[in-house]
Amino acid sequence: MIRHDTWREMRPSLEHIRLRAELAAQRRRRLYVVFAVVNGIFALLAWRLYYWQVIEADTLKTRVHVPVQQAVDVQPRGTIRDRNGYLLAVDEVEYDLAASPNIIAKPYEMAQKVSAITNEPADRLAEIFRGNQLYVPITESLPYTMGQQLLALDSGALEVTKHLKRYYPNGPLAAHVLGFVNAERRGHYGVEAFYNNLNNLLNGAERLGTDNRPPAEEVKLGHRPFAPTRDGVDLVLTIDRTVQFIVEEELQQAIALYKAPSGTIIVIDPKTGDILAMASYPSYDPNRYPTTDPKLFSNPALEQQYEPGSVFKIITTAAALDSGLISPETVYTDTGVIEVGGQYIRNWDSGSYGPQTVVGILGYSLNTGAAWLATQLGAERMIHYYEAFGFGQKTGVDLGGEVPGQVKRPGDGIWHPSDVGTNAFGQGISVTPLQMVSAVGAVANHGVLMRPRIVKAIIDHGHVEERPTVVRDHPISADVADTLRNILADAVAIETQAALLGDWRVAGKTGTAQIPIPGGYHATDTIASFVGFAPADDPQFVMLVKLDRPPGLARWGSRSAAPVFQGLARRLLNYWGVPPDQYRLAQKNDE
Repeated sequence: MIRHDTWREMRPSLEHIRLRAELAAQRRRRLYVVFAVVNGIFALLAWRLYYWQVIEADTLKTRVHVPVQQAVDVQPRGTIRDRNGYLLAVDEVEYDLAASPNIIAKPYEMAQKVSAITNEPADRLAEIFRGNQLYVPITESLPYTMGQQLLALDSGALEVTKHLKRYYPNGPLAAHVLGFVNAERRGHYGVEAFYNNLNNLLNGAERLGTDNRPPAEEVKLGHRPFAPTRDGVDLVLTIDRTVQFIVEEELQQAIALYKAPSGTIIVIDPKTGDILAMASYPSYDPNRYPTTDPKLFSNPALEQQYEPGSVFKIITTAAALDSGLISPETVYTDTGVIEVGGQYIRNWDSGSYGPQTVVGILGYSLNTGAAWLATQLGAERMIHYYEAFGFGQKTGVDLGGEVPGQVKRPGDGIWHPSDVGTNAFGQGISVTPLQMVSAVGAVANHGVLMRPRIVKAIIDHGHVEERPTVVRDHPISADVADTLRNILADAVAIETQAALLGDWRVAGKTGTAQIPIPGGYHATDTIASFVGFAPADDPQFVMLVKLDRPPGLARWGSRSAAPVFQGLARRLLNYWGVPPDQYRLAQKNDE
């Protein structure tokens, strides 16, 4: 028998068992609920899967690929325009087309639709669309209108992708000035390269469009209004599109007529430094840069240096006059030869011209006379003037790739005492065409040397910032510059009648520069050039014409470059409506 006290000790254990049984039952009930919920979820998922794979299978196929319209290029570029607002460069929208043939239900019908828009052969498209590929490129660089029509088809089987492409509506016009933009949206050469980045554009200044002013809806340049770019910065160049066209046309005609393999013409406004036209041959079409010889991309006007020859006598004469060592009436007696630094210097024709003033030295292009002027100056003073005119240093033009040229100096290891004489007539010194025309611009501009510029204004969200004109130096006094202008006009009448205009007085100088080769100079090859301006009393432009290696008589600047200057100058003065001297000066005197 169980004792009474023992039974009392067992009672809590029985109660515990009962409680445990009840807890177990509760757990089972909860587990059943969880199982029921999970089974319900799986049932729902199975139903939705069946719904989309079986019931709505056809609808799903049309939704697998949503038409894509995305801009691969995230950095739009503003337009580039000439000084009058004419378009020179712009971003264009193009489209690439691809397809997913595996979800095209009616290949032939789709091929007909796409062919009607893109002009791609329908048979070729049908063959592609009958395939089972997930992705097949069809064609690239479709025009904007075609891309919009393809998007309007609203087909999930077609992928229409937008991208930006730089377009130059005038083809090769001003190619060396503009440069080009590659597929990665980076500018190369010219303005496109120099103004690649916004920081470069505004030189760290505050954005014009970040203030509280509303963006302008329209900008007017000259007589041409246009809507400014919203997502970029528009550039307004100093280039005049019409002048650029005339210059390129005349250069190509000169290349063909005188059989020169290459050449350069630059036209600037001497008062501002504005480059009105800059052309070199051979050139290229920036729209077709991928198939162009890269040798054509560099700009010879500022990236190639050469020995300028007799046009440099202008600079030597300016220095001698400004120093006060000579006057226009000073007489130099030419014997046909002069010894400088142990080297004998002779005239281009080995002739002697007897007593000559400065007009005669320039008019007859006497090497001996220029060398004599340099000996009066001395090496140090002569080099001081050359540097003041900007030689041996970059002009600072807002174009990439500029080279500084070379001016020899005593003690630099390449200087020879005879350089005093030879540099005086442009031998043994290296310049760029832009340096040369800019330096003569100082003579035309009352002795003030301006920094050349190619960008006239920046338009940021419709706000116009005019780029400043910059004075680089005052190499000679205004009086000397004005005197030298008259001397150069008289010299042209003596030496270079092929450059005379008749209705307008011309000032300038020819150059026939030998081309250096190892051990000396080429026996026949030359660089023929002419640099001048008109009207002589109030220059509207300064122009450099440079023809490389023209054969025969064209090797002389007076026989090739001067006539090119004459024809081009006449066209420009007529284009600008500059009255002939007799009317213009009479009207000026009446005032």
